[in-house]
Amino acid sequence: MFHIFFTIISVIHAEITPPNYDFTLKTIENFTPGKQIEAVKKENPKYDVFSDEGSQKILRFKIKRTNYVLDVYTQVKKDIITDVFVRLPQFFLHDGFLADLQKKYKKQDRYVRHDRSAIYVWLNRDNTNIIYHGSCSITCFPMFIEIVSTDKSVVPMYVKLNEALPKW
Repeated sequence: MFHIFFTIISVIHAEITPPNYDFTLKTIENFTPGKQIEAVKKENPKYDVFSDEGSQKILRFKIKRTNYVLDVYTQVKKDIITDVFVRLPQFFLHDGFLADLQKKYKKQDRYVRHDRSAIYVWLNRDNTNIIYHGSCSITCFPMFIEIVSTDKSVVPMYVKLNEALPKW
């Protein structure tokens, strides 16, 4: 009896994948700084204008997947993307996401931890800076990722998003 049970278990080989891993960095690759916004609009026709300051705009795109919807904010200057900001679902797993970032961009240049929250920063990777925020409670999860152009003539989107928050 034990032999039959062991044989059945060894044949099944069930693989359990975390809920976020139909998500990869390739999901947001088209939104990264340096890309033409018109090409992004063709692939993702559903978007709205979050902010419009003439030649500089912030557009919000929605990426729909089976288990989640991502709001992807892109800052555009003269039809070129300068920033991308993505608020990630909290059921994503931090360890896997951070491993993907480290695989692509190598070890982070800066790391700041406060309480149960951490900021990871990669400086000057392909003319961009990458900022990733992860936090922990019972498990660890990603909060957001922002990829910012190193172009000093552009005000980073996180500054504008912070200005849009209500003042208490």
